[in-house]
Amino acid sequence: MKRRLIRILIALPIVYAVLLGAQLGLTALHAKSYFSSLSGEYDRTTLDNQSNQVATDVDRIFTLLSVPVVKQFASAAGVDFTPIRDEAVATIKASSWIAGADAPKRYMIAFQNSAEARGTGGILGAFAIVELNKGSLSVVRTGSNALLKSLDTLPIAMPKDFERIYGDDPAIWQNSNISPHYPYGAKIWLALWEKQFGEKLNGVIAVDPSALSYVLKSTGPIKLDTGEIITSDNLVSETLQKTYKRYEFDNLARKDFLVRIINKSAAKLVTGQYSKLGLVQSLVRGIAENRILFYSTDIEVQRVLEETRLGGSLSLTGKNEFRVVIINTDASKLDYYLARRTRVNSIACNKNGGVQVELLLRNTLKTGVGLPSYVLTRADKTRPHALVSGQHRFLAFIYGPPGSSLLSARRSSAFGSAGGLGEERDRPVLVVDIDLAPQQSEKITAVFSRGTGRITYHSQPLVRVEKVAIDDKCG
Repeated sequence: MKRRLIRILIALPIVYAVLLGAQLGLTALHAKSYFSSLSGEYDRTTLDNQSNQVATDVDRIFTLLSVPVVKQFASAAGVDFTPIRDEAVATIKASSWIAGADAPKRYMIAFQNSAEARGTGGILGAFAIVELNKGSLSVVRTGSNALLKSLDTLPIAMPKDFERIYGDDPAIWQNSNISPHYPYGAKIWLALWEKQFGEKLNGVIAVDPSALSYVLKSTGPIKLDTGEIITSDNLVSETLQKTYKRYEFDNLARKDFLVRIINKSAAKLVTGQYSKLGLVQSLVRGIAENRILFYSTDIEVQRVLEETRLGGSLSLTGKNEFRVVIINTDASKLDYYLARRTRVNSIACNKNGGVQVELLLRNTLKTGVGLPSYVLTRADKTRPHALVSGQHRFLAFIYGPPGSSLLSARRSSAFGSAGGLGEERDRPVLVVDIDLAPQQSEKITAVFSRGTGRITYHSQPLVRVEKVAIDDKCG
């Protein structure tokens, strides 16, 4: 019996490999037929049916990959894409329209500067307009936010709760994504673009320097015409830290530096100069960290995207989801140095039980002495008179689940109150004003009435990855 069991255990990976191989073969046949059709003239229904078939096949592959022994082998081979299963299947379902099979599609790629925090990551620092036509990618234009004109009032109507919290500030390009609900920011960006350039785009893809650094792992380093070598390891520090010193007295040159990096990176992608497996691995990491977001103007495509992390939605159905969002209010670039540690734990499991969110924030900067004035900006009107160099002011938005309520809140310092209460997309939100000198910390504790189901948490993508711990005794 013992020998028989050993033979079965040895045979298991082989059996799964055969099953997986057969499924991959079937998917390859469907995919080959589908992608070859992108260059032909097909109606959308036909293309959608084909893409749904490919998505179904891919979903079956993920089911096989989730089997522990197969998952172990896949991870060892560097092909474990199960963390983005939903995103992969959703994207394939919508791929015929996204790829411009019926007509060319143009998208804005918004590069978020996470050294100055906004709801979906960081301010829009640069952009690229790309076109997809029957699966073929081309770059139409690139530029920095210096080319973009803001408005005094919002270019489109927004929900009342949005207006109550944010007012007309999002009419400014750099503030359009102040809400963590990505579709809001994307819609405003598209409306601002149309107002300025008279062009209707088909969607917005948001990325940040960290996501781009992952991509450089597959493309390899890029060399700028000015001689700088940009690698996966130095891209974030070069674009979000060192560039402010290098171009301390020439802000336009600094913006152009980022655009040149974007142009060189895009050139490699367009010409296929990258590792296909490496690129997919970089996308897996970027999506898993919420650093890659996608909004489509097509209603059906957007419906599919919003069900995944790619959609960047502040979901109305996140039954027990919590999140913390940092919003820079002093216009500095000091979020580069901000460290976050969040602990979410259930207090009691009865119907009146609560969930505690404990947020620890730390300004890791040792001193602001020697940093460029642009990095140290204090544009807030109520800044303290005895301001310490490198002192950073921002708001922390702590969100409870939809339909919940805030039960209590407290903070560790004596600066200001424990915060004010707002509401966004049926979620209670505690808004706390925080001002941290270098090496200073602040702890905020908020207790919300619990939602239903297990506790989940959505992390905001900033430079330093947020450390999150969940202790759910009731899930």
